[in-house]
Amino acid sequence: MFIMTLFVLLPAVCTTAAQAAIEDGWDTPAKPRGVVGEIDSAFVNMTNWILGFISTLAVLFIIYGGVQYMTSAGNDDQMQSGKRTLTYALLGLVVAGLAYAIVNVLVGTIIT
Repeated sequence: MFIMTLFVLLPAVCTTAAQAAIEDGWDTPAKPRGVVGEIDSAFVNMTNWILGFISTLAVLFIIYGGVQYMTSAGNDDQMQSGKRTLTYALLGLVVAGLAYAIVNVLVGTIIT
């Protein structure tokens, strides 16, 4: 049992120690710090905050559209309004997810 635990935990501990050493700057050249690093960090933080807000808003509209659809009680106008709200909220959530992915890919490849 001890040997099996050793084989499971030892790679995790070594990987964690190696990652900590890399983050501390061992065996890595110094990264230039300056305006570029601050701009990309600020851009990513701002974009993540905005996309988080948009995603939260989309989820709230999904809930609202679902409640509107469920409480329509056979009223076709209210049912269509609920469906439309759900459709646009889901579309907004998909667009926000794609925007998040595009921003992270672009920042990861172009800026850094």
